Formats: sequence, C-alpha cells, structure tokens
Amino acid sequence: MAAYKHLILTSPPDDSTIAAWNDCLDNSEFAGLYVTSDFLRVLYFKDQRPFAVLAVSDGVVHGVVTGVVGDRDIECGHSGSPQICLRRGSSPEAVGEVLAEGLRRQVLPSTEFIGAFAWTEVTGLQAAGFRPRRFEVPWGTIVLDLSKGADALFKEFSARRRYNVRHAIKAGVAIEEMNIDRDFDEYYALYSQWSDFKSQTLRPYQIQKEVFASGGNRLLLVARHKGRIVGVSTFRYRRPGIMEYTSNVSRREDSSLKQNDLLVWRAIEWSVQQKDFSHFSMTGAHYFLQAFGGQQRPTVRYSLDLTTFRRRDLAQSARDTALAVYRALPEPAKRGLKKMLGGTGGAE
Repeated sequence: MAAYKHLILTSPPDDSTIAAWNDCLDNSEFAGLYVTSDFLRVLYFKDQRPFAVLAVSDGVVHGVVTGVVGDRDIECGHSGSPQICLRRGSSPEAVGEVLAEGLRRQVLPSTEFIGAFAWTEVTGLQAAGFRPRRFEVPWGTIVLDLSKGADALFKEFSARRRYNVRHAIKAGVAIEEMNIDRDFDEYYALYSQWSDFKSQTLRPYQIQKEVFASGGNRLLLVARHKGRIVGVSTFRYRRPGIMEYTSNVSRREDSSLKQNDLLVWRAIEWSVQQKDFSHFSMTGAHYFLQAFGGQQRPTVRYSLDLTTFRRRDLAQSARDTALAVYRALPEPAKRGLKKMLGGTGGAE
C-alpha cells in the first residue's frame, strides 16, 4: 500500500472524492452528519472557515476530521459529538499522523489552540504532539444501540423516565414533524425566549429557517398541547450511521407536561423504524440524558496548545487537579463547598 497523504478541503469536492469519503464513513463506527462532505455546506458554519482533512492512500480514504477555524481556536467537534472518523482496520497511528499534519496546515498566525474530538484513541495524533484527554460522564455521551429495538430500549429507561413518557401521552401531548411554513415562526419565538433564558447565542431567523427548510438529514419534532407548541427537539443524522440529538427548546411553564421526555422517545422510535442507523447519540451525558438508558461512552480530545509556555494546557491541568481534589472529598465537605459557592456545584 502506498503511503498515506492528506487532502485538505474547504468547499464541497467532486463526486469521486465524495464517493471515496462516503466509503470510508460506511466502514467506520459512529459516522454522523458533521463528518460528511455536507459539513462544508452547513449555513451555520459559512463564516467560520469550515474545512475537512482526509487521510488518503491509493484513492482510498482511511480517516476524516472536520472542523472550523476561529480567530484563536480550531474546533473539531465537542465531547458529545466527535468529528474524527477512522475506517475499520486502518492504522490509527499512520492515519492519525496524517490528520495531524492536515490540522497543522489550518493554523493561522493568531491560532492558540487546536481541539479535535474522537470516539476512540487515535495514537498517531499523540505521536504528532497532540495531547489526549479522556472525557468521561458528565461529558462524553450516552449512546443507545438501536439494533435492540424500541421496546427493549424503552425498558432500559429509568422508571421515572418511563412514567414521564406515559404521563405526557395521557396529558394529550402530541408529537409531529415540523411543518416549516406553519410552525417556524411560533418555534422561533419560543427559541428566542429559551436562548435568552439560557444565555445562549440566538441564531439569526433566516439562517435557522434555511437550515431547517433544507431537510435531508435533520429530524425536527414539535410537541403540541391544546393546539400550541410546548416544545421542539431537533436531531441530525447520516445514512448509514448515527442519529444525534442536537437541540431542544420548551415552555418552562409547561414543564409538568413532560413534553421533552416524549420528544426524545418519539425520536428514538423513529430512528429504530428507519433501520439504517446503528446508534442514537444523546451528544451529552448529563442527568436528564442518563435516564434514557444506553451506554455511557467516553470520548477523547486531542489538543495542541500553541500559546507561549502552553498556558492553555497549564490552566487545564490546574482545573483537573482541583476537580480530582474535590471528587476525593467526603460528601459533607462537598456539600459545604457547594453551599459556600452558592449551591451551583462550583468545582464540578
């Protein structure tokens, strides 16, 4: 086999390259939408310098990393949604070294940090100077094996989660796919309120509408109660590959309806029915998501600190040490510390 080389893309490639890229993803674990060539077309990223690096040998793609280039950071996914995929059977050392070379080619004079998330260890990235960090729960993600079927998956939910789903159904909450023309304005008003409450950046109206209207690889579910929208959950996917839970907005005053529990359950049912997704990823692992059962799956971040004296790495090491000390404290001491910090959980 010829040596691996990297191919850097900043716009959608030709059909033959897309076919080779897809063949790699078809033979990879946990291939999601954002490791496909479609990533280079997503309107969310059009002003963030999206790119992809392919590790290629003899016309065969053996690995992929996608990301965006910010003024200071190059970001390739997050702890709940990695954007590195390797072909089954390919060398994680050789492929990782090639991907590392491609990532370094994205560096700007102002770049301070590269962070690239993977589902598994990619030893070649570490050999090329990237620092690995394992993200355990409450980071990482919860992954459901869709081959088990809907009934078996529902039985793995916590008792409270099963109760909440049944409660929502009994209360008259109805779930349906979003009709953009009919539902978008009501959704966006709710989304604006939710973003303000959560202190999150609000995506512009037109961009959000165009992304939703593009369809294709997104499932948009609306929860209604007595005719009005009480919640919306969105999901993205690749066929074949995985389904990923991407966002939720809901009416806080109607939370007793448990519409969010039902929204996720209906998405899981839908995913099983499609028969071409291997797994359902929650893209997170906090308490609400843990109650849906599944496997708590850690992910790995490979990072390269380009600051003077590696200030970012030093700061992370200090945080890790503080967290380890906190976790080693007896429970009464933890409660006292949380109370002193205002009950927010502080160190965690």
